[in-house]
Amino acid sequence: MRSLFVKIFLWFWVAMTLIATIGIVLALTTDHGKGSLERHRRYLIRQSTSLIGAYEQGGPGALHSKILSLERKSGHPVFLFRKTQGPLGGIPASPDVARLAHQVERSGTIQFVPSPRGLWVALPVTDHYVFVTELKRPSRLERILNPHRLTSRLIVTFLVTGLIAYLLARSLSAPIRKLRQATQQFAGGDLSTRVGDGIRGQDDIADLAREFDQMAERIEDLIGSQRRLVRDVSHELRSPLARLNVALALARKRSGEGAHAALNRIEREAERLNEMIGQLLSLNLLESRSGLLRPVPIALEQLVGEVVEDADFEARNRKRSVVLQKSTPFSLTGSRELLRRAIENVVRNALRHTAEGTAVEVSLELRPAGTALVRVRDHGPGVPAGELPKIFQPFYRVEEARDRESGGTGIGLAITERAVHLHGGSVTAVNAPDGGLQVEIELPEKGADFS
Repeated sequence: MRSLFVKIFLWFWVAMTLIATIGIVLALTTDHGKGSLERHRRYLIRQSTSLIGAYEQGGPGALHSKILSLERKSGHPVFLFRKTQGPLGGIPASPDVARLAHQVERSGTIQFVPSPRGLWVALPVTDHYVFVTELKRPSRLERILNPHRLTSRLIVTFLVTGLIAYLLARSLSAPIRKLRQATQQFAGGDLSTRVGDGIRGQDDIADLAREFDQMAERIEDLIGSQRRLVRDVSHELRSPLARLNVALALARKRSGEGAHAALNRIEREAERLNEMIGQLLSLNLLESRSGLLRPVPIALEQLVGEVVEDADFEARNRKRSVVLQKSTPFSLTGSRELLRRAIENVVRNALRHTAEGTAVEVSLELRPAGTALVRVRDHGPGVPAGELPKIFQPFYRVEEARDRESGGTGIGLAITERAVHLHGGSVTAVNAPDGGLQVEIELPEKGADFS
């Protein structure tokens, strides 16, 4: 029971039902039905007294009018008998009603006789009159709503308290649910998410929603400024780097053999700096989702095969190899260039760290959920378990000198993570049981969203 709505709803429902049930039980156990019987008796006496008064003051005509008036109001037949005289007021009575009145005259006690519509009641009034009326059988709805029946009381109480608890729980949990959805969207990378007018009022939840919008706006501004700074700095570095390459070419022409080693080193570092700048620009584009192509159909097995073939060609000069162990046909929609770069970065990273004389193993297989799993495994030193979630962060290095010695920039895996995320997938890294790092990229069939 993790839902706040369900918790609030059930707790309020149970509490209100228990309170109402206790009240009903106490009321019934202290009444025992005597109050209901007394109310019916007083009601019949009032009717009979009004008929007797009309008869004694106005005679049969006044009694006749009074009987007709009572029958219209109550919907029940009404008779007034006087001992030895039969029914009064000119209202004829059936033989069964007359016999019931005579029984009351003889016994002097109230009598009940079932009727097709309910129950005949004959009540002795003073020593001279007998009042007879028919009480209709209550309908099913009336029996259910009868406040003196325990079962019906509990059912009605259960339904009413359930409705009240539902409305109360929804009013309390709905704003929190909206705020949670906004938080999830913001955490998923949509920095423009705002709660806005979705939560109104002056309570604590509304204040929290407004503070969330203020926080989101501030974070969006900061991250936007950071991205603009990275983009501007990267572009600005391209100009002195281009001039450096021109100066390097001139230095090669004017220098002797002894300077070639130093110039070659400068050239490698310049190329590495140029590669890093390009990757920074790519990462910035991925994070801002700008300049991306529209999704197109992609045969993933063909794309993985091309990456493995190119990487293996380069690996031969380094006494290593890249092999495709398994490849299952799989189609998806997305950016072919982004996915190629994502997979290629992982393969090249594995190639840099796998031991000499070993192979980087690549496979493409289907998952039961209908997704594709690209697995890349090397035979290198692996990564400490506590460091695994951090290797997809930009510029993160497990060991300060390792990536520099192997030629890595610390950005490739971050680009992979962003590109895979844009395609609705996920990327994880684990240490293989017998050594080496294993990176798994899971991609859905239709997951690219560049909007």
